[in-house]
Amino acid sequence: MRALPVDHPWHATATAEALDLLGVDPEDGLSEAEARRRLDQIGPNRIADQRQTPLWRLASNQFRSLVVLLLLSASGIAFVMGERLEAAAILAALLLNAGIGFVSEWRARVSLSRLRALEVPYAIVRRQGRQVQLPADRVVPGDLVLLEAGTRIPADARVVRGASLVTSEAALTGESAPVEKDAEAQITASTPLADRRTMVHLGTTALAGSALTVVTATGSATELGRIGQLVALAGTRATPLERQIERLGRKLMLLALAICVVVAIAGILHGEPIGLMLETAISLAVAAIPEGLPAVTTLALAAGLWRLARAGALVRRLPAVETLGSTTVICTDKTGTLTENQMTVARIFRDGRFLAVTGGGRSASGDFVEEGAPADPATDLLLLEILRVGALVNNAGAVRAEGDSLRLHGDPTESALLVAALKAGLDPQELGRRWPRQKEIPFDARSRFMATVHATPEGPAALLAKGAPEVLLERSARIRCASGDVPLADAARRSIQHANHLMAGEGLRVLAIARRLYLGTNEIPDDQVRGLTFLGLVGIADPPRPEVKDAIRRCREAGIRTFMLTGDQRSTAEAVGRELGLPPEAVVSRASPERKLELIQLLQDQGEVVAMTGDGVNDAPALARADIGVAMGKEGTDVAREAADLVLMDDNFATIVRAVEEGRVIYANLKKVIHFLFSSNLSEIVTIFVAIVLGFPTPLLPLQILWVNLVTDILPAMALIRDPSEPGIMRRPARDPREGLLTWPYAIRILMEGGLLAAGVLTAYFWTMWREGEAGPRAATVAFATIVMIQPMQAMNCRSDRLGWWRLPPNLLTWASLAVVIGAQWLATSWAPLSRVLGTVPLSGADWVLVGAAVVWPVLVLEALKKARPRWSPSG
Repeated sequence: MRALPVDHPWHATATAEALDLLGVDPEDGLSEAEARRRLDQIGPNRIADQRQTPLWRLASNQFRSLVVLLLLSASGIAFVMGERLEAAAILAALLLNAGIGFVSEWRARVSLSRLRALEVPYAIVRRQGRQVQLPADRVVPGDLVLLEAGTRIPADARVVRGASLVTSEAALTGESAPVEKDAEAQITASTPLADRRTMVHLGTTALAGSALTVVTATGSATELGRIGQLVALAGTRATPLERQIERLGRKLMLLALAICVVVAIAGILHGEPIGLMLETAISLAVAAIPEGLPAVTTLALAAGLWRLARAGALVRRLPAVETLGSTTVICTDKTGTLTENQMTVARIFRDGRFLAVTGGGRSASGDFVEEGAPADPATDLLLLEILRVGALVNNAGAVRAEGDSLRLHGDPTESALLVAALKAGLDPQELGRRWPRQKEIPFDARSRFMATVHATPEGPAALLAKGAPEVLLERSARIRCASGDVPLADAARRSIQHANHLMAGEGLRVLAIARRLYLGTNEIPDDQVRGLTFLGLVGIADPPRPEVKDAIRRCREAGIRTFMLTGDQRSTAEAVGRELGLPPEAVVSRASPERKLELIQLLQDQGEVVAMTGDGVNDAPALARADIGVAMGKEGTDVAREAADLVLMDDNFATIVRAVEEGRVIYANLKKVIHFLFSSNLSEIVTIFVAIVLGFPTPLLPLQILWVNLVTDILPAMALIRDPSEPGIMRRPARDPREGLLTWPYAIRILMEGGLLAAGVLTAYFWTMWREGEAGPRAATVAFATIVMIQPMQAMNCRSDRLGWWRLPPNLLTWASLAVVIGAQWLATSWAPLSRVLGTVPLSGADWVLVGAAVVWPVLVLEALKKARPRWSPSG
């Protein structure tokens, strides 16, 4: 075999030239020796594995976040300082978080193995003049492969000659309509994949007809293999939440360093020992870091995952839950996502009038509607004749499953004609018995029609035909009207042509239906099929899912733009787009896998957070590259599902809207948690800092700080994670994905609130010192109890920026966390074993009254300030 040019346009190469370039005889095929040589040179016909990330790297990647590194440092410092319990607690939280991340990253290992599931186990090839069956992985370029109806295509191949070969390429190209192959079709090198009628491709299926083909590419060199490489190269992007936590980590690092410096300098200036002040400063820096943040964030995403699962969406990568709430653009595939992926008769034109057909493409239930009013097909003889002919000139099959649902096999277009006949009360099997087929002219890409001859109950045999409207119209001499058959006048021809144009403009695939008497055995050649009586036109569509239009409208209200990416031609794509309410500029036709990938990258470069939905192999690279890939669970391919972050188990586009809403709720609740944790931790820092600066002992011991940060912080935080949605969350504009979790206005608010909370704690601390006459264990215990009890009350305040908690939907978890914290804190001061560990003393009734007062007044001030908030501080 001579060396072939890279990316050779086999689809635009003449058959004889292709055979010559591949060095194969069209009658004998390759010799066994030559086939073995090519197999050794090129390798087996398998999609090669990409180099996998080592397990150790997957594990180490979980510790790359600055927040995680900061917490690891804090754990190390605590261990060096002898606070081994604190060090162990921080490390345990980080290991739990890393374990969840490690499991989620494992998904990348199966994407390419799922691609191999589409490969074909065996192929029929011609070698040395004999037909042999081979394992598909032994097929090589130049092999002559024979295809029959139902055959899975074993490699990319050029059609040498064929007999009405029709293939299904929806999974590869995104087009739901079957593709008619023609070895002699004249196409150019720039012809899109979906229009390459001279080629067949690995992973697709022959629906009808037969063909002899010559293999042009195997394994990773095929179109399917190329898509597999795109999936591997597309990689994944950090989610907005991951990027924002990274930025937050940098801010925390600076904050921790600043605390160390300020406290150390302040203490030294007040005459404290340098060693003691460095130890105190490091302890405060550790206290500034919210140890519970990674764990609570993981719990937040997991809670969203469970709720989405109940709504029919399976999340495969945990951070993707939050990404949904950040989405600003949804790029969606058409076939199988916006549409049913079921070819369905939608309109019928007969006797100058249109008729609409309702119902799905796999159900025998449906109505016929004319001018807005129901029509009875039993009384419309011309309609029944059109449907009868469509069901008889047909090689598909339909079997009732449960109720009105059907199991279909064969060409999707022919299946649609059978379903339409069933909707009108006709039984295709009964029709076949009463009108037995005698002869057939198979569909041919050149003649563009199919005809069959049937015996009829009336006696004379009938020739029935379906095909391209312009072809059958040219072969027709009469037209059937309600009053009978009449000559086909020019006016009637123009009317039919106009109806065909209108239906095609609506994105319908239009077939003409015709018939006449069969006059003898010598007229069956297609060039003698003339003098037909034209019956009507049938418009077949892949209808939009009924819930999609409303879902797109809700996305628009939420500030989310929707783009439709499809392999269909422009007119079909725009027709579907109009029906769904999409503007023309939001419709991208003839979208190849590379073009989808380029569009997503362009949108991401513009700062958009992109969700991509799809179900086919051709969607997999874009699904992998998007900020969140959304695959169909029922009709989607395994390749698409494994490349995606989210799988819609009900294949319902509207589920995406519910998922986006859930993502927004999760993000809002995460903001509440961050607000709560940072303001609470800041109150600890301010309390300790003010006490030290004023020359008093620190009110909180290291284990008490750990108790606050890992016990009493997490319970109210978990309650906030499950906070119900505030009204109107889907009528807000999409948030700016570049905005950080902690903006400066929000940070200022947290500083103010942390100062107020610290003021409440210091009030109780100083009051007790004044009453006791010393800064002893009782004063420290009162301060400890106050800062613990103030946490759930601050959580109540954090539920909304502007509304009091009593005006919000009830959240019983916040009250439960308050009850648990009260009980835990009572044990911390009254149960001797725990009291000894934490360094507390029992408190009197008067002490608890003081704690209550110190807790309530700062929270009341914060709630009162909410009314003035729009005037004094922008929203976080």
